[in-house]
Amino acid sequence: MHEINFILNGAPRRVIVDPQKSLLKVIREDLKLTGTKEGCSAGHCGSCAVLVGSEVVLSCRVPVVKAQGKEITTIEGIGTLKNPHPLQLAFAKAGAIQCGFCTPGMIIRAKSILDKNLDPSRDEIKKALQPHICRCTGYQKIFEAIELAASYLRGKTKSIELKLTGRGTIGQPVTRSDALEKATGTTLYAADLPVDGCAYIKVLRSPHHHAKIIQIEKAEAEAIPGVLTVLTAEDVKGTNILKMAGDDQPILCGNKVRFIGDPVAAVVATSEEIASYAIEKIEVTYEPLEPVLTPEEALKEGAIKVHDDRSNLFFEQPIIHGDVKKGFSEADVVVEKTYRTQTVEHGYLENDAGVAYIHENGQLIIMSASQNIHAHRKTISEALGLSLDKVRVIQTPTGGAFGGKLDISVGGILGVAALKLKRPVKFVYTRSETFAATPKRHPFLMKVKVGAKKDGTLMALDFDLTADGGAYKSFSNSVTQRGLIHSQGPYRFPHAKVYGKAVYTNTAFKGAMRGFGVPQVAFAIESILDELALELKMNPLALRIKNGFVKGDTTICGQVLDHAIGFQECMETLKPLYEKALREAKANTTQEIKRGVGLGGVWFGPGRSAPDQSEAWAELLPDDTLQVWIGAADMGQGAETTFWQIASETMGFPLEKVKVFTTDTEITPDGNFSAGSRQTYVSGRAVQMAVEELKKAMDENGVKTYNEMKAKGLPTLYKVVNKPVTSRPDPKTGQGVPWETYSFGIQMAEVAVEIKTGKVDVLKITSVHDLGTVINIQNMEGQLHGGIYMGLGYALMEEFIYTKTDSFAKFRVPRAKDMPDMEVITLNIPRQKGPFGASGMAEYADVPTAPAIANAIFHACGARIRDLPITPDKVKKFL
Repeated sequence: MHEINFILNGAPRRVIVDPQKSLLKVIREDLKLTGTKEGCSAGHCGSCAVLVGSEVVLSCRVPVVKAQGKEITTIEGIGTLKNPHPLQLAFAKAGAIQCGFCTPGMIIRAKSILDKNLDPSRDEIKKALQPHICRCTGYQKIFEAIELAASYLRGKTKSIELKLTGRGTIGQPVTRSDALEKATGTTLYAADLPVDGCAYIKVLRSPHHHAKIIQIEKAEAEAIPGVLTVLTAEDVKGTNILKMAGDDQPILCGNKVRFIGDPVAAVVATSEEIASYAIEKIEVTYEPLEPVLTPEEALKEGAIKVHDDRSNLFFEQPIIHGDVKKGFSEADVVVEKTYRTQTVEHGYLENDAGVAYIHENGQLIIMSASQNIHAHRKTISEALGLSLDKVRVIQTPTGGAFGGKLDISVGGILGVAALKLKRPVKFVYTRSETFAATPKRHPFLMKVKVGAKKDGTLMALDFDLTADGGAYKSFSNSVTQRGLIHSQGPYRFPHAKVYGKAVYTNTAFKGAMRGFGVPQVAFAIESILDELALELKMNPLALRIKNGFVKGDTTICGQVLDHAIGFQECMETLKPLYEKALREAKANTTQEIKRGVGLGGVWFGPGRSAPDQSEAWAELLPDDTLQVWIGAADMGQGAETTFWQIASETMGFPLEKVKVFTTDTEITPDGNFSAGSRQTYVSGRAVQMAVEELKKAMDENGVKTYNEMKAKGLPTLYKVVNKPVTSRPDPKTGQGVPWETYSFGIQMAEVAVEIKTGKVDVLKITSVHDLGTVINIQNMEGQLHGGIYMGLGYALMEEFIYTKTDSFAKFRVPRAKDMPDMEVITLNIPRQKGPFGASGMAEYADVPTAPAIANAIFHACGARIRDLPITPDKVKKFL
């Protein structure tokens, strides 16, 4: 232990610590400043950035001894809630903050940029931000925020004012209600929570793809001073099955492990260091079993079963529409191809984390990131053998999710430990653990056949899909089914035969991820449409315009699209921009650099496939403010701000007289999953309906205040459930009404391909969207930018390789310099049943990006890549 002295945020500090302890750990653990975040512990993500003197350092990889005598500035030293720095205001104002986990590090880097140059170019900003990862924003709003702050500091911009008050805010760029807290580093994520007397959990995970557990020897680990207990499946008193979506995943494995990373035992100790040491002292005897690592292996006759009591084929769904044989017989041109997509990690920056304790009333309290607190509560209570009222789940601010935090990671083990020890416990994943043990995007194998008339009229679709579900079901059924339903793209097919299946393998389990199966099928259908256009010698946009949905069309599920549809308007809006891009690509192509333009269409149903519902409450409080209650997770997508605007507009109250609470199962109704772009459309409508009930009661009784309502004996709290009118697709035919409405759009990618290397640069993405009424234009732009960002990574670089991908060094994601210019155009075409005509958008722009890029690459150089990601090596093979 050494004495280390330094200046921190202007004040002298002295610590006595291990000199090799990281500066980040000292700042967070010893000095209790949690604004600086730990995202990777390897210097790969930039979340831990601090200033040492005038230079940015990544504090997770700097030993504290190197801080001796130095001046250190963390986000807390940049500005405060009462006195924010212009950069913090600019990040909030520009919409540069979504989940907020990367924000402190970004602002530290931005301050370093502006301290040296108050007029940086966009390229200089991109270069400086290259060490940082943001998985939410697509970086564009971050660039704009830095430019706004620079303009203010130069004196060009006179003020930076946040829009947090006023009436009539629908369609306006209202500042997110939590933005300034995130910008100043005062938001407490799960790993930041201070808990007195806390014990710490570490988990021993399977080193085998597939094995029987013969024996667990834990005596040596239990004997280590500071170890409080070693948990195994025997300590779980309920079903030990997490039934979020499947019915097969244990909290701790009892008899068998099914993938490398499966949890086998957990140590609870007085420190993380002791727990980590003790894990190594647990001896597990395994009987290795033959694994099945691909769907092809899993489906072979006689293949070993991943789950002893069931087939490896765990989900099937056909969709039958018209007479597909007749359709192909009437077609003049038939194209048949096979497409593959890869496994992808969510890559959210906040590692899974949580805290649990037993309340004095005997209730188990679990605080963690979540995309559905009520489902987590129900699932955990059943798995632990507790009645529902004995479990309370509180959502902590969530540092990114993208579907990955629908599943329960830490909650089950936290509950087991808290119940056994009757003391607070904390569990924080490492980055390698997040890679190993959390759900992934499904890889799809898709065999597609389309037929068309000579004039381009689509006649028939045959689409066969196999999804690798990994070791546990998770959301595979829903992902596969949504993919199948959307497999036709936003196009008319009078005849279709679609079939999909999901299969167990001994690999990391697959779950929900942004787009929920639709990005995979969009890659296939949008690619084969371009291949068909080539055969027809037809312009790809003209083919889409000829066959694109219009009001009154029927989907392959038999659903009549009787609501407003702006897909044709989207394509007509894009047409002159597309024609211009084609001219520019031709004019700027050289022997060394080939330019190309590609398209991808998108349609997406907001919500859960039937049944779906959300409950909301509206209450007039004694101070005559409006309180809205809804248990709907905001993971950075801006749901809480959207509800705030909807409630304000409906009630006619200014924003400052409206409050929204979303995060606690004890005091909020069930707003259901934050997934499938459903919160604005389904929960937002529930909020609107609840407030309408309150307002109606006040108007009909001629009252304006809480006291007047009480005097007349009127209730001040109104509860409403919104249930979209849908029907589950028939298991034999796929016919039904899976979603009440859909969003539509068309995306154009402009690329440059370097012939010598196969390297692809995406120059610009232009997106034209029909999203219904836009509630918050800034949130909308941020969500679409973020979707484009994820789609670009999906197209060109992101791939999770089971057993190998364990860090951001091995999982390449787009960084600032990878991002193209992005132009977003929206058409306000209201939806009848959405709040103020709104639909959904968060998962939406992710869908068409990869096929648009793939089609642009083909247009540029003739390389038709049918398996993602499209790496330079794959492109070179075609050149």
